[in-house]
Amino acid sequence: MSSKHTTQLHIEWSPSGVQALNVVTGETASGSSLNEIRRFLEPHRHALVGIGRNAVFLKTLRMPKATPEDMRRILSVQAGQLFPLPSEMLSFDFVQSADQNLEGCLTLIAAMKTEDLKQVRAELQQVGLTPTRILPVSLGAVAVVAKAGLKDGILLEKSSTGFTFDVVQGETVRFSRVVFGNVDPLAEVQRTLLASNATELPVIAASKLEISGAVSASSSVLGSLHEAPAFAFELAEFRAKAAKQHLATRNRVAALMLVSSLLLVGLVWDGRSKQWAIAKRGEGAWAKEISKLKSIKSFETTKAQKLSTMQMTLKGAFEPGQRLTDAMAVMADNVPTNAWITGVTLERGKAIQVRGMAKSAQDVAALVESLGRIPRFRDTRLIFANSVKIDDIPLVQFSATAIGVGNLPMPAPAKLTKKATKPTPKEGETATGTGQQS
Repeated sequence: MSSKHTTQLHIEWSPSGVQALNVVTGETASGSSLNEIRRFLEPHRHALVGIGRNAVFLKTLRMPKATPEDMRRILSVQAGQLFPLPSEMLSFDFVQSADQNLEGCLTLIAAMKTEDLKQVRAELQQVGLTPTRILPVSLGAVAVVAKAGLKDGILLEKSSTGFTFDVVQGETVRFSRVVFGNVDPLAEVQRTLLASNATELPVIAASKLEISGAVSASSSVLGSLHEAPAFAFELAEFRAKAAKQHLATRNRVAALMLVSSLLLVGLVWDGRSKQWAIAKRGEGAWAKEISKLKSIKSFETTKAQKLSTMQMTLKGAFEPGQRLTDAMAVMADNVPTNAWITGVTLERGKAIQVRGMAKSAQDVAALVESLGRIPRFRDTRLIFANSVKIDDIPLVQFSATAIGVGNLPMPAPAKLTKKATKPTPKEGETATGTGQQS
């Protein structure tokens, strides 16, 4: 709903009388027909028309969520069952609210006699007015209740002939009635609640009507009609004509789009053909250039692979997987309480040699096992463990080895091979045999 006025003139029409309201100036006029208040209507060309409560049938029920076209097809079949007149005698429209559950979407359906709709259109034409919308005037009650700060309530308003009552629940008009004459408003409120099967609801008095215990609302239903939900009574022939115009418009747009698409395809094809011819002429030159570049790329790739291999070799030689000092520190931290290390031999590329003393063979085994669990070392082995006495104290002297992970072994020196030499001739011998002594 929008609070912006779409038209300055609001009209409430019923077969028994009309009321007009200028929502900008607040001026009103009433009469038995629109022609009777023609002078009040003359400055205007458009009007928002609300159909009086006594000329409208209202019904709320759960319906499946569907497109407007599908809903109208469904209601055109069911209208005769929902209202006391055959569907061919009725003009109807609907509003589907946001209230949805497993049973369907809460839908407000309103209908009026097609004869009355034709009459109101004829009267509007006689006084030179074009309706922006024709809808039940009671739909303006939702906006009045909302302005009072409520979502539910029964709206009470004084009319020229009596009182009007609109039951609003869940921001939807559920029931509406008119009571003629001078009656007790609060008693009629209870009758309205019983007729609508509603529980106790707050009473809202519109148009500054003073009712004991009621919430006061300054606006009127007719003045808030522009804020009503999207709803419009239309004659069947008008809807059919509008549908044909809509279909014709869609066909014209589709035809224009088709022609535009064909022109676009032709332009694109022409442009692509010219570009293809230009590309074809330069294809031979580019093929030679690409072949030359591929050769250069292959040569450079081979060179880069050799350099990468050399780099990895140098990195492995000069950047061992772990520093020797780090390996020594980790080894010292894992020595058991009853053992101690007396010497460590650390050489790059060789196994680490550990020598030490322990109080028992079990302590030696614990040390070797502890070193074997450290991820920095592999192939931890005990070389020997000998029992000794120092100052009559029995001890175990041991030696163990471990290989530091990541430390590449030093390259073995190349073995020198002896070249075959000819035997030196003995004295008295020649290269060809034994010489004769002179």
